[in-house]
Amino acid sequence: MKKVSSIVSALALALGLTVALTPAANAACTGKLKIAYQGPLTGPEAALGLNELRGVQFAVKKSGLDIEVKEVDDQGDPAVAGPIAPSVPQDECVVALVGPAYSGASRVSLPVYLSAGLPIITPSATNPTLFTFGGKIFHRAVLTDDYQGPALARLITSKVKNAKVFLINDATDYSVGLAKLVDFTLGSRVVGKETTPQGTTDFTSTIAKIKKSKANVVAYTGYFSQAAVLVKQLRDSGSKAVFAAGDGVLDAQFVKLARKAAEGAILTAPAVPLEAADKKLAAEFTKTMGNAPGVYTTESYDAANFFIAAIKKGNKDRASILNYIKKNSHKGLSKTLKFDEQGEVAGVDVNGFVIKGGKIVLTGAIK
Repeated sequence: MKKVSSIVSALALALGLTVALTPAANAACTGKLKIAYQGPLTGPEAALGLNELRGVQFAVKKSGLDIEVKEVDDQGDPAVAGPIAPSVPQDECVVALVGPAYSGASRVSLPVYLSAGLPIITPSATNPTLFTFGGKIFHRAVLTDDYQGPALARLITSKVKNAKVFLINDATDYSVGLAKLVDFTLGSRVVGKETTPQGTTDFTSTIAKIKKSKANVVAYTGYFSQAAVLVKQLRDSGSKAVFAAGDGVLDAQFVKLARKAAEGAILTAPAVPLEAADKKLAAEFTKTMGNAPGVYTTESYDAANFFIAAIKKGNKDRASILNYIKKNSHKGLSKTLKFDEQGEVAGVDVNGFVIKGGKIVLTGAIK
């Protein structure tokens, strides 16, 4: 294990990360077992994190087990995730973690969890490189951006005749990676590109470039809070360009913030809405949790239930739970979770969505 810690330390140093490593050997839990959830629970991206947290909480409520959910709020920000990650495995009763939700937060958290031997299943972090940071403890319940990027490009070209695309990223790990794949797939159809870092509130200069490029599609690969600001300013400028985006924007909060400006937006996600997966269960979820399910609620529910299945089989520590999810599969609502050697799940599609009548409408798998 000293060797693993050394490797992780070297990796963190090489990447310029400040990571406090936690020893893999931990005392036995003397209280209730805990499944942790890590994601943005406060801040501008909190809506997505709360969707996922409720999925985990719902799974635990229905399990019949006397276990707890530990909430880890990283605000979706690597700068926040880095300092708080070590405290998670220091709690000896945390035997598994659903998350982290975002790729940037995953990048700085995973080396800590690898050192501690804490098994994780992320329901939504889609950057393809994350196995590099998480190694044996890393598992992902969705397809990576290697699939979503080309799917977003295909959705655009299938919906917009003679598409001329202006591509915008927000400088985050997720956004930059997704944008590169969209760019590569679209090729000469991309007529302009721009980086607008998170926190940008004035898109005047970007919109001027969009108009000058004569783009009829604006493809944004960041997150919903900033996307809402962008699309409102785009519509206020008189632009009729189709607004397209990936799963970072696919949230009811985007529609709430952008209002009428969101109408007609086309979106992608390697996700299955709970209402589409099981309408009756979705109604039960809403009644039990006091909120309707959202994007990645289903995947979080499935991830938590895989860990719960391991616990029900008598696995009560990190090592045995990790071994269980590596050797077994779990038939979830979104898909069957069966992980390959790099923790990836296969055999599923990226779905398309449209904002219609103020609602997120599933249009089906993108072919």
